[in-house]
Amino acid sequence: MSRTPSPERIPEHLRRLREDPQSVNPPDWRVDYADGPWPVKVHQGGTRVAPEGPLARVLRGSVAVTAVRGTRATLRRAVPSGGAMHPTEVYVVCARTERLWHVDPYRMELLAMSADRPGRLVRAGLRLSPGAALPPVVLVLTSRFWKNFYKYGDFSFRLGAVDAGVVLGRVLRLAEAEFGTAWVRTDFVDDALNAALGLDGRDESGYAVVGCGHPEEAGGSGVSAASGPMPSEAPRLRERSRRVKRSPVFDLVQASAHVVQAGTQVPPSGPARAPAAPDAPPGVTRAGAVALPPSVPVDLNDPRVIVRRRSGGRAFTGRPAELAQLSTVLRHADAAGTLLRDRADPTVPRVRLFVAAHRVRGVPTGWYEHLGDLLAPVGRGLDPQLGPRLQDALFGSGVNAELAAFTVHVVASPAQGCRSARHYRTQQLAVGVAMEATVLAATAVDLGNHPFLGFDAPAVDAAYGLDGQDDGAQAQICVGAVRADDEWEVAVRPR
Repeated sequence: MSRTPSPERIPEHLRRLREDPQSVNPPDWRVDYADGPWPVKVHQGGTRVAPEGPLARVLRGSVAVTAVRGTRATLRRAVPSGGAMHPTEVYVVCARTERLWHVDPYRMELLAMSADRPGRLVRAGLRLSPGAALPPVVLVLTSRFWKNFYKYGDFSFRLGAVDAGVVLGRVLRLAEAEFGTAWVRTDFVDDALNAALGLDGRDESGYAVVGCGHPEEAGGSGVSAASGPMPSEAPRLRERSRRVKRSPVFDLVQASAHVVQAGTQVPPSGPARAPAAPDAPPGVTRAGAVALPPSVPVDLNDPRVIVRRRSGGRAFTGRPAELAQLSTVLRHADAAGTLLRDRADPTVPRVRLFVAAHRVRGVPTGWYEHLGDLLAPVGRGLDPQLGPRLQDALFGSGVNAELAAFTVHVVASPAQGCRSARHYRTQQLAVGVAMEATVLAATAVDLGNHPFLGFDAPAVDAAYGLDGQDDGAQAQICVGAVRADDEWEVAVRPR
């Protein structure tokens, strides 16, 4: 394994996670696929109940299995995950009954966990007074590190946070609709919150808390789904892997992200309520800017949209997209970031959206920044070589980015994110929220999509004119028309 860096070098390590992710693992890094973990936390025994009402609908649309396909029974989940590892686990704390449950996404069941008044420790973790009212349902999103680490090594610190952000974005949107209101906390005392879940923070740790509903509605809908009988036996954790490897680099960075004392807080990394995408001044049109039409009416909570989502970049056809489709995707991704900041603590940073458009009717091929109702050319501006540049920036060759209609880049400040591992983790959660809305909105307007973290970020920064500025591309989502049949495609490109 790689050697342990000093705490002073953690910001440099965080910087390389984006700028040079292929360098963060040791040269002899190998993946033992035969000894990999299950993509779900598996327990044996215990007491199980089926969730009901609003809670069931939130879980079904976010973490549940939505389909079974293929002769080997490949299970598809409601949200995308890097490498289909799904490291994010969900726990349910029922405030009225003081019960703790773990969500089994495969069976769509709640597994009763042994816990002594988990609400007390959740309050301590959130820095609330002992008698403070909690919402009727509190969801705690955790990251189970080995599920990502076995394949991605030290890079998994970034990937795990983005994956948790993807789940967070979906859960927040659904909880708002089903419970009437919701809030998010990413600034908490890790040790207290983990203790509420029976975790030590070394193999699995809390990343975000979502309160569902108004505290005064503690006896309302959704609570009965998480009551059920007292557990007859403590569930036993099962592991598929014979050996769980560890990295001193990952362990140090992960530990440094923990807040261990109730009196400490993560200082805000930027304006607490800054707009997601600054609008152009009234009456002013940037040279070459493209006006965006209103969004196509779509419902991202529609189960029919949720079950259709898949990472289908290998099936891009090259057919152009309509400007209204692009506008819908950008507006929903922007709205997701706004909702997150409106419902979260001030430590959540802003992200911006940039787009490389090359197969969108009415949009000249080029690099743009999303500014409210406009696409404003930036960096290289109009660029006939945009498609090859995007493809050359990919580290893998499994997807032909040139056949996408447009590519959305989620942009945030590397300097702010690299101030500490906690700032970085929180920033990547916000990046994941934007990614989730992008892929789901693309699905809603009948376009395929493929998200990436493995790309040449400095090259993309340069294309947008962001090099040397306090902003950088954090994630990439290719969006375009996809074929619906089994037609084969062979792409030949000179090298």
